[in-house]
Amino acid sequence: MSSIVTTELFLKILPTFLVAGGAAIGMEYLKVKLERKIKEKRGETTSERIERLSKALKESISLTNEIEQEIQKRHSMVTKLQDDVNRYESLAKLKESEVEAIAQTLRGELRSEGSKSLLKSALISLVFFVAGVIVTLYAA
Repeated sequence: MSSIVTTELFLKILPTFLVAGGAAIGMEYLKVKLERKIKEKRGETTSERIERLSKALKESISLTNEIEQEIQKRHSMVTKLQDDVNRYESLAKLKESEVEAIAQTLRGELRSEGSKSLLKSALISLVFFVAGVIVTLYAA
């Protein structure tokens, strides 16, 4: 009696299993067809497209980081240049009399250094001249 109940139960459930299996096979078939159409239309499957787009996103992030670093470098350079401009503007604001005073001081220093240099050069030449005379007398 239990075998009859089992057989009846199996016969009642069998169509449900067949319909579910057929539906699963049909869905898989539709998925394959859809992927083929997408590949024909776009030239790639969905997974290939996702892979390609994620790779492009990673590259764009990398390029964005490089651009940001370059901008920071240029910003620091601009800051340094602005400091230089401020310094040169303050130098340019010196009054003409101050500039003339500085120039006269430098000229005076150069003259005194030139005189000292001439005197030192003359003394060195004299020392070598006397040494040459002594060596000549001693060798003769």
